[in-house]
Formats: sequence, C-alpha cells, structure tokens
Amino acid sequence: MQATDFILSASWVLPIAPDNTALRDHGVAVSQGRIVGLAPIKALQQQYPTFEHTHLEHHIVLPGLVNAHGHGAMSLMRGVGAGLPLQEWLNEAIWPFEARHMDASAVALGTELASAEMLLAGTTTFADMYFFPETVARVAHQTGMRCQIAAPVINFATNWAKDADDSLHKTLNLYDEYRHHPLINIAFGPHSAYSVEQKHLTQIAMYADELDASIHIHLHENKREVEQAQQQLGHGYVQLLNDLGLLGPRLQAVHMTELEPADIEMMAATRANVVHCPSSNMQLASGSCPVATLQDQGITVAIGTDGAASNNSQDLFAELRLASLLAKHEAADPTQGDASMMLKMATLDGATVLGMDREIGSIEPGKSADLIAVDTRRANMTPVHNPFASLVHNSSGSAVSDVLVAGRALVRNGQLTKINLDELCRKAQRWQLQLA
Repeated sequence: MQATDFILSASWVLPIAPDNTALRDHGVAVSQGRIVGLAPIKALQQQYPTFEHTHLEHHIVLPGLVNAHGHGAMSLMRGVGAGLPLQEWLNEAIWPFEARHMDASAVALGTELASAEMLLAGTTTFADMYFFPETVARVAHQTGMRCQIAAPVINFATNWAKDADDSLHKTLNLYDEYRHHPLINIAFGPHSAYSVEQKHLTQIAMYADELDASIHIHLHENKREVEQAQQQLGHGYVQLLNDLGLLGPRLQAVHMTELEPADIEMMAATRANVVHCPSSNMQLASGSCPVATLQDQGITVAIGTDGAASNNSQDLFAELRLASLLAKHEAADPTQGDASMMLKMATLDGATVLGMDREIGSIEPGKSADLIAVDTRRANMTPVHNPFASLVHNSSGSAVSDVLVAGRALVRNGQLTKINLDELCRKAQRWQLQLA
C-alpha cells in the first residue's frame, strides 16, 4: 500500500454510508490519496488493471476512526489526581501539575505518545485542546494524522499564554499559519463557560463567524457546574452561549451530562453538536450524556476519549463498547446503543461534528482515503456473524493491522511507519523519572 494507485480489499468492507451496510468481498480503489471506487473485487480489478492490489482475507475495512475530543499531551499524566471529582481534580491536581511540568517540550512528547496510541488503535483523526497548540500542530504534521486543534482560551495565566487576550491573539496567528494545510484545522477552544469571561466568549463568537472556524468547549460537564450557573445567571450555560451567539453548527459541546429539555431544544434549533466521552464521565463521576434523546432531536453526537488523565486509554474501540453498553443499561432497552450507530458516531458523525464530513467519515468516491483494517483472526472475534457487533463488542484497538491517512500507510501490519515507538516510550519514561 505504498503505491499512489492501489486497491485494498477485504472479507468485509463497512462504508458507513448508507447506514448499516456491510459488503462482502469488496474493495476500495484509491488514486493519489483519494477514493475513486468501491465495488466487488473483480469489478475493481477490471476497472483499474494497473492498480497495485492488496487483499486482506481475514479483515474488516472501514473508515478511520474520529476521536472528537481529547487532550493528547495529557498522556503523560495518566493517574494524576485519580479518585478526585472534577473540580478538585482540576484545581488540586491537574492545573498545578500542568503549571509545574507541562512546557512545550512535554507537550510535544505527550502528543506524540497519544498519536502513537491512537494510530495503533485505528484513530486517523483527532480533536485536541491543549496548551502550546502550535506544538501539537507540528507533531500532527510530522505523524501524518488528520486533526482539529482547538487553541485553549482560559481566564488565568498558563505556561502558554499570559491571559485570554494573549491566547486569542496566538490562536488567530495559528489559524493564519495553517488555514491551507490539507490535514490540520485550527479552532477556538474556550475551556468552559465558567472559566472564560463573557466578553471573550463574545469575541470568539465573532471571530468564528468571520473565519468560519469551529468552537470546541467543555459544557454542562457535571451537576455542580450547572448548579453554579443557575446561582450566578439564573439559567444554565447553554442559555448563556445561546445569548452570546455561540450556539450553532460550528459549536462542539463536550460532555453535556446535565441537560434540561430547554437546553436540548436550543441545541437542536441552532444545529449545535455534542461530543460524548463516556469513560471520562464515568471515571470522574460527572454523569452521563443523554445520547439517544439528543439524537432523537436531530443533534449530531460524536464520541471522544478525552485525555488520558481522565480515561487512561486512547482506544476508541473500547470507548464504543462502553458507550453502547451504557446506552442499553440506562434505557433498560437492548435495542439502544446499536453497534452500527456506534460506529457511525466514531466515523461519519465525528467527521460531521468537526466539519470534515465532505472529506472523511465514510468510504465514498471523492473522499480522502482515511481507512483502517481490523484483523479478525482472534479467538474473541471468530467467527464474524455481524461485523458491526464484532467491532464494537468483541474488538479492541490491538486488532487494528493497517491505518491509512490520505492513502499513506501510517500503520502497516500492526507497526507504526513514522514513529519509533520503542524510543518514544523510553523518552516518556525518562521524562517521568526527572519530575521534581
């Protein structure tokens, strides 16, 4: 799969669009990094006789997974603040640790570590919100991953910016630098409605409108946050963002565990988007996002791992299984959390939330060849009666054998092609040992 023109075929191909479609013995034709055909193997061979052909006999091929929310550099912070609720976790553990240790070099190391973990588990696109976003962008460029980088805006001084005005200035410069990059999008990243002043939220709404840029924000993350809003404003933060002009198709609201019917109505009316992070929500005991209710109202919901400090894993397949089981459990209904719907949340819906659905998220001619292959030759995946269920409930990131972004192989036969994993892990271990 190093040729620029090739056919990748497998026992199963899941194009994601149309919904719940599983194709036996099909292939994907790729030319110059873009999908040009999806058809039975023999038909593709006849149509593209000069294309190099790779057949994966025991595999499922599907679009690359989209991790719609994370903090990659926090891969260096696994276990920090473990056992604390959200506000104490942030104020007593995470933010002090970041102030002491997370400089630009640490962010580069942590982001590369997260990228390696995500690629090996089948994630081809990620959304990141962390300090030193220019460093995150540089690492993403080096690894070849597709990403949205939300430059963080927060009231207090950080290692990256002296205040919110400084961070907005730096965000605009970064946007200009990457506005024509084929794989990297820059977004605005107000940390939360409670940690960013209203004047800055209003500025972000204006800039996002002018630049047609996305807004990525933690919102209604737990009951305590919503109670705080009610005390200070007389209503929740969804209402505040609506009043300030932030709700709309560019908004990516992360977590959304505490919602009133009026909040959902506003989100639906403005076509705002939601990112569900089940593992992080459960680890911090923050509550649960009402995914089915949101989807029933026409709201697009993507899925994210969050950072490794509040999840400990960047395996999106593990996240899908948890999300599916959680949906069934909460509804007391086994029809909820359907496996094909889960995979759509992690592919096409994720692409839609990030504003990338014309480019990625499904296997369709004209889209970028962001593809992954999952090896089913495992005791826990054999036989495959339902490939959607096998991927969501039986698989894990460790079953991913091949990963392509824009037709370029970033994982081949389970091995990273652009990252030296052994050296990377040694660097991370040395960094941890040097902490004061």
